Amino acid sequence: MKKQNILILLVLFLSAALRLYALDKFPAGLNADEAAIGYNAYSLLETGKDEHGASWPLVFRSFDDYKPPLYFYLVLPFVKVMGLNIWAVRLPSALLGIASVYLIYLLTTKLFNKNIGLLSALILATSPWHLHFSRGGWEANSATFFLLLGIWAFFKSLNTPKYFYLSSFSFVFSLYSYHSMRIITPLLFLFLVVIFHKPITKLLTRSRHQFGKHLVLSLFLGIILLLPLAKQMLSPTGTSRFSGVSVFSDQGPLWEALERRRQSPNPNSIQTRLIHNKYLTYSRRFLSNYLSHYSPRFLFVTGDEIARSKVPEVGQSYLILAPFYLLGILNLLKTNTRGKKVVLFWFLVAPLAAALTFQSPHALRSQNMVIPLTIITALGIANFLKISPRHRAGWNLALAGIFVTLLSFSTARYLHQYYVHYPQELGFAWQYGFDQVADYVKENGDKYDSIIISNRYDQPYIIMAFFLQYPPDKFQNEIKLVPRDKFGFSTVNAFGKYQFKEINWEQDSQQKNALVITTEEGAGNEEPIYQVPFPNGEPAFKFYETTVQLP
Repeated sequence: MKKQNILILLVLFLSAALRLYALDKFPAGLNADEAAIGYNAYSLLETGKDEHGASWPLVFRSFDDYKPPLYFYLVLPFVKVMGLNIWAVRLPSALLGIASVYLIYLLTTKLFNKNIGLLSALILATSPWHLHFSRGGWEANSATFFLLLGIWAFFKSLNTPKYFYLSSFSFVFSLYSYHSMRIITPLLFLFLVVIFHKPITKLLTRSRHQFGKHLVLSLFLGIILLLPLAKQMLSPTGTSRFSGVSVFSDQGPLWEALERRRQSPNPNSIQTRLIHNKYLTYSRRFLSNYLSHYSPRFLFVTGDEIARSKVPEVGQSYLILAPFYLLGILNLLKTNTRGKKVVLFWFLVAPLAAALTFQSPHALRSQNMVIPLTIITALGIANFLKISPRHRAGWNLALAGIFVTLLSFSTARYLHQYYVHYPQELGFAWQYGFDQVADYVKENGDKYDSIIISNRYDQPYIIMAFFLQYPPDKFQNEIKLVPRDKFGFSTVNAFGKYQFKEINWEQDSQQKNALVITTEEGAGNEEPIYQVPFPNGEPAFKFYETTVQLP
């Protein structure tokens, strides 16, 4: 076996170990989106309907955020074989993460050379950004895989036209995987068509029948597959997700423009209106959001500020890679090959969808950015090491050894933060403890006429339904929804004997024969009958019984 093949196998083994080890225990807990994916897959298997009673939907209503369907259906066979558990929800994402490591090797080998391909695979295998979202049941990670597969298959199709089908289907699947891809994928596809129009035209001229047949048929099939998505995106449900999280739903920039006008000597003059208006203010907000994704602090120091998307004291990439990232940018700008144009364009458009939302920088919505960031960093390392089999082999080997040592230390530190400190400091972010709550309720729930659970953490109803494996046919008939909030989202506040609400002990203690499960709230001088602790020992949930009994 060739040395290069052994090395890529070792990198893939490393990527598998990092993504599969204790997958059901780390991240510690199960977040509401993961639970929604798993429970809806379970519901489809049991009843042929999702939690809201829709038969085999192409969009999942869930929390009124109307989730794209692909990852739900990827999880479905795993739930069928493994049962409804954390492994079944996270394993597809982890496997796609491992496959992405191999795909980036294939893509960069085709665009550049095998050395850069191997470097890219090693960096992605150990990347905090990619690791984090490979180890959870994240739709974004599957979307990144399909986008990467579509681009690689496009380059393959220039030599082997049958790959056009794989490229076309992969681009479509990315659109069915995650909302952000509905902006990123079309832009990348159009860019590929524009910069490769000459090679495509030549191939059409030389082998008109075979090449043209595969190209036209693959595009036609792709468009057919997109028709249901286009219909859904133009419907009110399709626009509700964007209207709920977009930067335009934040009234802050509008009020800022109005306040600036009020402070001006002539508030209603044309000059004042041209300088202070909502269009300029929102444009500034969008530009600020966009540029924040290129901030060294976000990329190499602290990472995302959202607790569920960050590991303490770690950026989206390792700080040791920052100099090589800068070298890679210079290398991209210095030379003018089509491959480098694709990487640079991808890097520039990757955070566009995230920048349109009011939370920025946003590691999840811009997760596809990890692929061009990795390739750029690999180009920078290759440029620094001047890898060549013909000269300076000893010097290059020494530098490569130093780099691998520093990368190993950075990875080891990240893993320490991830497995030791992350659960203790941010256990709440993954809604830790609901499995233990469900275990207690399974054993003792029959004693109570109602079970009241704090809604302090996001969408607790679906996590309880997941861990209780609540019968979906009953669930569909019993759920009670609250009105949509200002962002357009709704939630279930009750099913069966379970209620999910803000705990008010004075009121809730008057319910007859109830079990009240609180988070940080207490019950005055009452002592809890049971507690579930966070990994750091602090109480996650406290259990109380009401003293009012049925007559």
